[in-house]
Amino acid sequence: MRITRLTPEQAQAVGQQLARIGAIFRRIVDALLEFARRLAQDLKPLARFAEQLRPALTRRDRPAWVSPYGPPPRRH
Repeated sequence: MRITRLTPEQAQAVGQQLARIGAIFRRIVDALLEFARRLAQDLKPLARFAEQLRPALTRRDRPAWVSPYGPPPRRH
């Protein structure tokens, strides 16, 4: 690949296009940040609901490693 110098007009055109791309990219990033903020806000009630369900889904009567079926049968 051969690198050549740009004329001042070409350099200015490239700079303008890069600035344009940067502005478009900034708008996309801002939109994604707003979307993420709204999504997090909208999911807060769901997270609270899941936290309320946690005690109902976990058993407190035995450790997790204990089988609910009792000890294994002994073989002779």
